[in-house]
Amino acid sequence: MNISVLCKVVDNFGDIGVVWRMCRQLFLDYPDLKLHLIVDDLSSFNKIWPKVDVNKDFQAVDGIDVYRWEAADFCSKKFLEKDGEKLEIILETFQCGRPDWLEDILFQKKLKRTVHIIMIDYLTAEKYAEDFHCLQSLTRSAKVQKVNFMPGFTAKTGGLIIDREWKKLEEVNIKGPALVFTYEKNWAGLCRAIKKHNLKVKLAQGRGMDSFYSEYIKISDNIEKLPFLKQDEWDKVLKGSSVLFIRGEESLSRACLSGIPFVWHAYPQSDEYQLVKVNALLERIKNYFKPEDFLIVKNIWTDFNLPLEQISEEKMEKDADSFLDKREKLIYGFRAFAEDLRKNGDLCSNLMTFIQKFNIMDI
Repeated sequence: MNISVLCKVVDNFGDIGVVWRMCRQLFLDYPDLKLHLIVDDLSSFNKIWPKVDVNKDFQAVDGIDVYRWEAADFCSKKFLEKDGEKLEIILETFQCGRPDWLEDILFQKKLKRTVHIIMIDYLTAEKYAEDFHCLQSLTRSAKVQKVNFMPGFTAKTGGLIIDREWKKLEEVNIKGPALVFTYEKNWAGLCRAIKKHNLKVKLAQGRGMDSFYSEYIKISDNIEKLPFLKQDEWDKVLKGSSVLFIRGEESLSRACLSGIPFVWHAYPQSDEYQLVKVNALLERIKNYFKPEDFLIVKNIWTDFNLPLEQISEEKMEKDADSFLDKREKLIYGFRAFAEDLRKNGDLCSNLMTFIQKFNIMDI
């Protein structure tokens, strides 16, 4: 039984972070599966999993075969073997498309077998995640069948990846540091609020690191620049924090499952579409809080995601101060949300149940 997974690294680590977590869990929970990961950026992959050799076209990493996306001749030869046996199921993640060599195999080489493409889309709380979940799409060949599989926050979606270390909801370390992992912005107001609450800061590598560090170091040296961490080490840092300021799909999903008070900085998009995504998730968590507590959460989330010219340092500081002041009292809402997410089931097991239900393969 074979599953091939396609991943293009768009935002440094988020894409490969989600995909690698999914592959690891599938490998552990379904030992009869043969997993083939095709990825375009081995350097970013290496940052979260140092066993990855950035110079190899092919390698086995913890039992999972890893192929370089651009190694066209090598991959074409390997994936044509045994009538495209490795292509029994393709997981196409985050609308990454397919390499040219794979397009040629699927639509020019005329495989005898039927190939099933399952589109694992971006995580969103928007309603379309439920509407598109398990919806079939057309391709150029009847032998290539495609269906959408949507991660999400409700039972009508595929859910979140809940790997073994995340099955249990742990207690929040209320004396832990603030973990900061954001995009670029004027963080002066946030820095002042964190300093006021005498929190140690653990600052993650990435695009937003310099813009935060340059402001915070002006007022405090109680800050630690984290090195690039293995995925499981990152999980430990996140779980040990008392409050999270995070970005990216991979860290967002972990924050949602942690029960720790968090603020999400969504990827800035044209026409301020990130606010649509942020407001959709706020609507999902709204009912877990008392109205006055939810307003505290909503205010700081909105500040993080408004365009720079629409948010003053003073308002950011005021709303961040309110959030940090109430963070321990807000745990109840974030924790209840995390508990309900676990009730939706794990994305990997939901995916394999879907595959079995529709007789795509025997498990």
